[in-house]
Amino acid sequence: MIYLKTTIGIELQEKDMVLSSLQGNFSGGSLTHFMRIPDYRNRDTVELRQEIQAFLKNNILGKDNIVLGIPRRDVLFRQLDLPAEVADNLKQVVQYQVQSFEPTDEDSYYHDYALLDSSSKNKRLHVLVVMVRKSILDNYIQLLSELGIQPAAVTCGTLALTNVFQQNRKKMQDKTYILANTAASSLELIVVHDGIPVYSQETAKNDSLSWKDLVLKELDEATSRIRLAPGSAIEEIVLAGDSSETVYGEIREAIGECTLLKDAVHFKSSEETRPYLQQAATAISLAYASMMRHPSFKINLLPAAFRFKQTRWAYISAAVLGLIILALLAGLFAHGRIQDRELVQVLDEEISRIKPDVAEILDSQSQTEELEKEINFIESLFRSKDMNLYVLQELTTMLPDDTYLYNYRNQEGSITISGLGGSASDLIPLLESSPILKEVAVRGNITRDNLTLKDRFTIIAKLEE
Repeated sequence: MIYLKTTIGIELQEKDMVLSSLQGNFSGGSLTHFMRIPDYRNRDTVELRQEIQAFLKNNILGKDNIVLGIPRRDVLFRQLDLPAEVADNLKQVVQYQVQSFEPTDEDSYYHDYALLDSSSKNKRLHVLVVMVRKSILDNYIQLLSELGIQPAAVTCGTLALTNVFQQNRKKMQDKTYILANTAASSLELIVVHDGIPVYSQETAKNDSLSWKDLVLKELDEATSRIRLAPGSAIEEIVLAGDSSETVYGEIREAIGECTLLKDAVHFKSSEETRPYLQQAATAISLAYASMMRHPSFKINLLPAAFRFKQTRWAYISAAVLGLIILALLAGLFAHGRIQDRELVQVLDEEISRIKPDVAEILDSQSQTEELEKEINFIESLFRSKDMNLYVLQELTTMLPDDTYLYNYRNQEGSITISGLGGSASDLIPLLESSPILKEVAVRGNITRDNLTLKDRFTIIAKLEE
């Protein structure tokens, strides 16, 4: 498997912090690591920082591509209907609209926007504006800074889930879907119509109300608010979050068009992380947002002052020196013939002066490239799996006690084993039942060993891909 990018999604829930690491490749994404930090708001900052840094270090995870997801309750959504003539100054127009929501300095907002659609027929622009109070987001950024984390982007989990759900999903026009994000003690319904989130509401769950009753109540509220057209219906309800599997068990009989997000969006996972796919859905979606080439809603609430661009420091000096040389060469051709000899002499002296620096930088660049190769090789060793261990474990478990092997060979997925056993013909159905072996067959003839009075056999098989 070739991994192209690794990102980390951090979801800030009401009480817990959830971290998920996602490795991207040509086929999508794979959940590699998961961590939940309970009651992070009341934890000692130094202790919490050490725990997070250990998680990143032990799992060889970088900190330069982290996406933070803030809770839905901290975010305001506004949809603007604007004339098409403002398209050239849309950023400024949106800024004016946001300022109209700020009655005082204390109520000022960070914001970003996404163009939902533009109808040339009606000459209108439909814009989704997402806002968060500066005081709230500044506190979150300060907390992450104290934990040694600088996010590359900040968005809302609501939009991250919507982007993931719609990724590679065709024919959204005139269809209505509902995403239900179920936390430990709250429910958020997101209604997506024509590929646009037209409704989003988070509701706390009371102990006196079952999940089924709460979902049905909120569904009724949502459908009455969005006013579906006559004959329209909800295509599907997709569940995500901590309590999603519990909710699914309660409502699947009452609502047939109901599924879990892990079944609607096929993220890969290891055996260790598979149980966390549902509860980590939002954190996974946040990580995946950084991998999408064309997300439906590209929203980044991180203030410009906190954004950073990755730079290759090893090449900056070489680039500066290269520009100096080019400037000197340009000066050579710009002067008259009378000064040509003097300029050539000056250039020769300058080039001789900077040659050691250039050579040193080129040597540093070469060392950097060698180190990158070594790091990539070490990472590939971490990711590789030796199937021979799995095969030998499987054979040890499945073969009868009176059977032993004296030869084992794995040649590019073709397995050959030789040994002695009480009944060699009985081994074929046993091995065929293995989930990692296929095309099991006897090679050659089964003979009788005169010394042990056991069947001498050679069996071949292939590894399941």
